[in-house]
Amino acid sequence: MANKVRLGLVGCGVVGSGVLRVLADRQGAWDGAQLEATHIAVRHLERPRPDFVPRHLLTDDWRIVCEADDVDIVIEVMGGIDVAHDVVRHALENGKSVVTANKALMALHGEELRDLASKRGLFLRHEASVLGGIPVLHTLHTYFDLNRVQSLRGIVNGTCNYILTQMHATGAAFASALQEAQALGYAEPDPAADVEGLDAYYKLQILLQALRVDTRLLATECVADGQSPNEMARNGVPTAVLTKPRAGISAITAAQMEAAKASGAKVKHVASAVWGDDGIVRCEVGPQVLQPDDPLYFVDGVNNAIAITGDVVGTITLIGPGAGALPTASAVLEDVLQMVRESSRNA
Repeated sequence: MANKVRLGLVGCGVVGSGVLRVLADRQGAWDGAQLEATHIAVRHLERPRPDFVPRHLLTDDWRIVCEADDVDIVIEVMGGIDVAHDVVRHALENGKSVVTANKALMALHGEELRDLASKRGLFLRHEASVLGGIPVLHTLHTYFDLNRVQSLRGIVNGTCNYILTQMHATGAAFASALQEAQALGYAEPDPAADVEGLDAYYKLQILLQALRVDTRLLATECVADGQSPNEMARNGVPTAVLTKPRAGISAITAAQMEAAKASGAKVKHVASAVWGDDGIVRCEVGPQVLQPDDPLYFVDGVNNAIAITGDVVGTITLIGPGAGALPTASAVLEDVLQMVRESSRNA
């Protein structure tokens, strides 16, 4: 890639618009690299757009973005699974490196897509698919070589965290806190993926894949009791399983929150994984009652956090904005710039 890097966006909603806003504010220039959007695929061409979205670049055909000669990197921020899968595959097959913010896509198809990118000598990055603006994948990839990860625990869904924070602070019932979150834009009109723990479950899979853990059993939501992942673990690759069914927060009552509060604790929705000596990584996704000495206890509102324990360093905790236009755009463009730097070093 030359110093001028041409970007094709597929999707121009919250995240895509955030990317274009940052490009406009910074005039696309970073440390010798000039980033420029050349094509933008959207579903609705006539929808009103902010002034920083160049309307002459819009198309309603994502294939144009993936096949264009004047696109070096495709940024997939459209959401969904099936069409997004086609977009990323098509971009890679047409020689384009890809940045995606799509958690469900990477949880379900990440291994296949990474393999395709590797075979084509291309980059596939997805920092924004996990914790928004928090650089957790970068940390896992660049820091935990000496350290053997022993556990990770995270508040990885801002919608759940906001709702539980409000229930704790005000005594509100779940339905009332959810309605407030929706009014503020922190929860979708259909919040099921967030409040039933599916979003956190996908993010846990991506985190484990970054640590070279086999998530095939986890991806089937298999519960360890009554099933044996030992054969897979014997192959020398850590194997992840759920130790109890995935759970969300919709069944949590105001009375349960008040009981935790009275004891000085908080209820948080946590995704966790613990590495066993037998090669099995035991995982949970659901509510936990946290005490004040827990590194996740003070993470409130829409913030996310991840506490990673290594056998040498101990526990480090990353905290920050897990969603939103600019934090997610930050993660997307940091991935782009890392690609540019690595490409320059390999040239």
